[in-house]
Amino acid sequence: YVDATANGCTTATRSAVTATVNAIPTISGVTDNSRCGTGTVTLNAAASAGTINWYAASTGGTTLGTGTSFTTPSITATTTYYVDATANGCTTATRSAVTATVNAIPTISGVTDNSRCGTGTVTLNAAASAGTINWYAASTGGTTLGTGTSFTTPSITATTTYYVDATANGCTTATRSAVTATVNAIPTISGVTDNSRCGTGTV
Repeated sequence: YVDATANGCTTATRSAVTATVNAIPTISGVTDNSRCGTGTVTLNAAASAGTINWYAASTGGTTLGTGTSFTTPSITATTTYYVDATANGCTTATRSAVTATVNAIPTISGVTDNSRCGTGTVTLNAAASAGTINWYAASTGGTTLGTGTSFTTPSITATTTYYVDATANGCTTATRSAVTATVNAIPTISGVTDNSRCGTGTV
């Protein structure tokens, strides 16, 4: 409070003067996110108060956007973004990192067809750039018959095509690759012809 005194005379009442302490906002939480392959990623953050600001650097730079949610531009690799909050002219002491992860989509790098003679099982093989290899009876849909680089078919009587894809970090190969288990027919002797000759010689 303030008053004034002049020539022995003092203001009748004091006037209030307020010293305001504004709380410095904090980032109370961030939500990293990921995607498979190139594209945009939506990140989230929460603050104790004020407006959330998004940046490409931990200090300096211009604001990329504001709000609790931020959608990155299309990115091809894992990228870290940063957030702070501003309320009543006060800004968070440091920025918090929020990561947009780009997981590589695995590919099937090779398959090995195989064959057998007649009815029975056939062992097929496949290799992937990363992750777990999954085996199927169909090119799309269906349930997994097995996992791993090697798959032994059930007993089959005819040539059968199986399919493989790979899954890594929640990302799956765009399309399945065909792997063929060939059943070759076992030949039979369908007839014989005896022959003869008189005396020594060829027959």
